Parts: sequence; structure tokens; C-alpha cells
Amino acid sequence: MNALSSLIPAEQALAASHSAGGAPASVQAGYGVSLTDLSGFSDALARADGTLHPHATAPAAETMQALFRPLEHINAEAASLSKHAESAMAAGNDLTPGEMVMLTVRCHEFLFHSQLTANVANRTSDGLQQLFRQQA
Repeated sequence: MNALSSLIPAEQALAASHSAGGAPASVQAGYGVSLTDLSGFSDALARADGTLHPHATAPAAETMQALFRPLEHINAEAASLSKHAESAMAAGNDLTPGEMVMLTVRCHEFLFHSQLTANVANRTSDGLQQLFRQQA
């Protein structure tokens, strides 16, 4: 039984609940649900409930912007490396050994920054999970 076939009974139960005037039924999705399945379910939910009303979100707080700065830095590094490689290819000239070494060093620096950022994010996530477990 795939994920889509498991969503169909839930969709029918939700529609029956709304048509009977009851409270919305609880819907659960198991492992293997794809974005296509969720999109189809969202469409079915919209048909059953009328219209979905999107809510405006507030702009990101300063702390959230600070959290994304390392990712923006990594993105800028990747764009810089891409531009450098594209310009070398467009020139049609072979890279000199010195240029090849410098490009390799920049790629390794980019890789180091990516791994460092991922490591910090994982450690932060682990710390928050432990904090929430202690609070529960």
C-alpha cells in the first residue's frame, strides 16, 4: 500500500466529517509521503473546507538573520568559485599549474567552511534536543 492510497481514506473521512457538521477529523501521513501527495491532499482539503487562507508572516527577526549569515557566506563563496571557473572555461585557455593549485585551495577552503557550518548546526541541534528532553 503506497502513501497516496493511505491518504485517500483520510481525505474521504475529512470530507464526511465536514459535511456532517462535525469537527475536523485527525489526519496522519506515514513514511514515504511525497510532496506530490501532500499537494494533492492540500487540494482535497481546500475543496472540503472551502478556501485556505494564507497568513502573512512577520519579517525575520535579527537573531534569525544572524543565524543565516554563515549560510549566506557559504553561498557567496560557491558563487565566487563558480564565476571563477566559468571565466576560466570561457577564456578557452588551460589553467596554469599555479592557477590550478589556487583553485584547488579555494575549493578546499569552501569545503572546510561548509563542513564547519554543518558541524556547528548539528551540535546546536543536538544541544537543543537535549535541553528539550531535560525540560520535558
